[in-house]
Amino acid sequence: MARVQALDQVWADFRALAEPQSIASVLGALVEREVGRYRARRLKAGQLDDTELVDAPERARELHDQLATLVAGLERRLDHQPPAPIDPGR
Repeated sequence: MARVQALDQVWADFRALAEPQSIASVLGALVEREVGRYRARRLKAGQLDDTELVDAPERARELHDQLATLVAGLERRLDHQPPAPIDPGR
């Protein structure tokens, strides 16, 4: 286990943000996200090795699925919002 270097208040806020998940799972997701960004930069620069190139389409499908889930959530929220008030000055 690595020791995290952060101000006490920052760490306390992070722990509060993580609940109800474990810190380990939240840090794991953070690491995966950062590695994904690193790989995306390497892909754009043409620096991926053969194994990473083979894995890239599966990662793209995962990202597409995550984006589709986010869009569906946003659409549900928009469908449940009251209509915007009409501006009488228009």
